[in-house]
Amino acid sequence: MDEQEARARCAELAEGSPDRDTHSWMPRPQPDGSWTVVKLAVPSPKAPEGTRTVSAKDQAAQDDPRTALEQNIPPYGIGI
Repeated sequence: MDEQEARARCAELAEGSPDRDTHSWMPRPQPDGSWTVVKLAVPSPKAPEGTRTVSAKDQAAQDDPRTALEQNIPPYGIGI
């Protein structure tokens, strides 16, 4: 089996195998130069279901939870 065939077989197994919820498949080269498919006990990554867009305007509108003293004085005292 060459690399293209191994990748195609991995795609087939990822789509139609009953174990696709709990396992994933990856192509792996052999020492003799051929390729094989290995089964991993790791679920296949899922595509994100949606995206969330946050604008800079939304970020700036949030109030700073620090007090005025904490906002205006650096974290280390001067001359201490």
